[in-house]
Amino acid sequence: MKRLKISAVLFTFLAAGAVIGAFAFLRSSMETVKPLVMNMGEKIQTFNSKPSQIFSTDGKLLYEVMPIYRESISLSDVPDMVQKAFLAAEDKRFLTHSGVDPMGLGRAMFKLVRAGEAQGGGSTITMQLAKMLFSASEKSMQRKIQDISIALEMEKEYTKDFILETYLNQAFYGEQAYGIAAAAEVYFGKKPSELTLAEAAMLARCVRLPSTQNPVKNYQKADQNKIVVLNTMLEEKWITPAEYNEARDSQPKIVKRRGMGNGRIYRAPYFTAMVLQDLKKRGVDISGGGYVVSTTLDSSLQKETEAAVDQHIRWNRGRGVNAGAFLAIDAEGRIVADVGGSDYKRNQYSRTSQSQMQPGSAFKTFVYAEALKEGILSEFDSVSNEKLKLPGKTAKEPYIPRNSHGGWGGSYSLRSAFANSMNVPAVRTFVSMGVKHATELIQEDFGFITKLQPYAPLALGATDVRMTEMAEAYSVIMLDGRRVEPYRITEVQGPDGSVVFTGSPSYVTTRLGPDVCHAMDRLLQAVVQDGTGYKAASMPEARGKTGTTNGGKSVWFCGYAKGIVGICWAGNEYFDKRRNRWLLREMAESFGGDVCAPMWAQAMKVVAAKYGSDVKPDFLPREAEETNAERRARRRREQEEEEQNQNPDQVTPDLRGDDTTEPAQPDINKPKSNPDDPTENPPTQNNDEPPVRDDSNPVEKPKPEKKPPKKPETKEEDVEVEVCADSGQLAGSYCPETVVRKFSKGKRPRGKCRVHKVPSEGGG
Repeated sequence: MKRLKISAVLFTFLAAGAVIGAFAFLRSSMETVKPLVMNMGEKIQTFNSKPSQIFSTDGKLLYEVMPIYRESISLSDVPDMVQKAFLAAEDKRFLTHSGVDPMGLGRAMFKLVRAGEAQGGGSTITMQLAKMLFSASEKSMQRKIQDISIALEMEKEYTKDFILETYLNQAFYGEQAYGIAAAAEVYFGKKPSELTLAEAAMLARCVRLPSTQNPVKNYQKADQNKIVVLNTMLEEKWITPAEYNEARDSQPKIVKRRGMGNGRIYRAPYFTAMVLQDLKKRGVDISGGGYVVSTTLDSSLQKETEAAVDQHIRWNRGRGVNAGAFLAIDAEGRIVADVGGSDYKRNQYSRTSQSQMQPGSAFKTFVYAEALKEGILSEFDSVSNEKLKLPGKTAKEPYIPRNSHGGWGGSYSLRSAFANSMNVPAVRTFVSMGVKHATELIQEDFGFITKLQPYAPLALGATDVRMTEMAEAYSVIMLDGRRVEPYRITEVQGPDGSVVFTGSPSYVTTRLGPDVCHAMDRLLQAVVQDGTGYKAASMPEARGKTGTTNGGKSVWFCGYAKGIVGICWAGNEYFDKRRNRWLLREMAESFGGDVCAPMWAQAMKVVAAKYGSDVKPDFLPREAEETNAERRARRRREQEEEEQNQNPDQVTPDLRGDDTTEPAQPDINKPKSNPDDPTENPPTQNNDEPPVRDDSNPVEKPKPEKKPPKKPETKEEDVEVEVCADSGQLAGSYCPETVVRKFSKGKRPRGKCRVHKVPSEGGG
């Protein structure tokens, strides 16, 4: 009993202290808010007359909305019965208090002291108006006290009629309806003077939860709220029992009109629509007017990239292409161009941000990157193309990956397999890491929001993802292992000029460091120089990967150049009325390299011309890092120079560990720049490091008797033939790597390479 009394005394002291502190702060706050209340008329005029606008980064107007039905009406045009319904719903003691309801405030203060934050309740109509016009939306003690201060000042300066009239005209009722005139029109097709008691009671409670409990979104809940209002009106004797019964049993008819906002998109419709969705997710409703939204989009680039997409769709209509999309982000994640589709009037669904499609072989980039990181492969390894049989849906239906050109067998350099988009090596590599483990690594490192399913076909892009996800994933390679999230909004200003939200770059450091990313960078460059993406080569410094799904339903080119990530897609879309959704048809002879690579190059040129940069981001200086390949080349040169200095007559041995064949020659299709650069002349064996001189264990001079034998003189019947490094057959024009070998009479190959045909996709 004694402890109980002590606890009660302590609680009383704490409560008293909190109340005293609150009132001290309140008194100070009232002096601060007085100028705001005195200029309330100007504030209201700002809300009523200024539209909300969305601008591009170069200052062009993308979108504008003006709430035309927010015009004020006089309180005399609102019947007394309708006024009483609002008082019953929100503040039944409105006519007797001085801006603050002591009973309601007492309950709210008790919750505040107990929980440490405002929990709702206790707000009068005057306080709600203060919040609408001046306060932020967070639930805090400071905000609650500010509302109280403004409410008390309002009651000193203005009449009850003025406050109630302003409240009815400024409140949000849902469905883009601001003010009682708009709400009566939206829900019932009437003027406020024409509302019935049941309609007024239903409308009065919309203000509490306008987006979820209005009669359009949830009629049953709105009807229950109507009865709550009627009960209060009956208790206060504002209506008779007969009026109560009639209104309670009445079921107001909703006209289901569209919201009253008159928003209009002027440019970049797909991008602008996604900006509006981003604002909604952040809880920012600009339909009431007065907001200024700044975005990342460059309107001049947008116009040119839209033209590029349209042009290539026209050129490829014979292949079945009728839709295309293009997305570009810079190194900070800003979406500078966003062509979400070909015809917004026809299909408002954004292909860049909303639609999920299989990326096909463009997904192989992530498989090989993880394999390099895990040590499953090195950049200059060979990968097997032997037939692979994996468990399928049933024992009778195993999964057997196939290459687009058909056939199995042999081994191929990683560069060749990747550049020519071979399927079997990609699946083998994926499986060798462990399907589940590899899937988890890709999901984490490349930032896919979509849940990737751990099964073997995932290596070939058999999963539905968004273009924005692919852009973020490819930024990992461009930024040397750091991932950047695409974003659209840079700043949102509220009606009063305050900054509501600021967008900024968001980076994630992945497991993939510069070594892995530099290796993948060279592989992606090989795709453009010698592989399936050769039609993108008109874009300087292009890196990328083609993608084509089974049946050619979706074709892609994903890559980057000069600090810009670009993702390009094309397909044949149609609307299925039975399923009520947009679907894709198969396209004949359509590949990512044929359709999307040139489209990507044309669009990227205009973007890179304005936003591209040869300077790497300060936080990831590529040139400061030395890759394994660069280190190996440097050590090889140092070793050769060291041995030549020790014995000028010594013949330098081939350090690649291949003593049975002639040294591999540089690709004849590539410009000869540095014969020692491993990217120009990769080893034919493995990634073993050559011996390095160590002063603590100096390299001994080779003994004379250990000199390599002199090269045999070429016999007249021996011939030198240029062959494909992969197949060993006569080199064709599409073989990415060739070597010149000597063959004895009658042993030279007769057939041309059948592996490297006209560049095409690797399939699913």
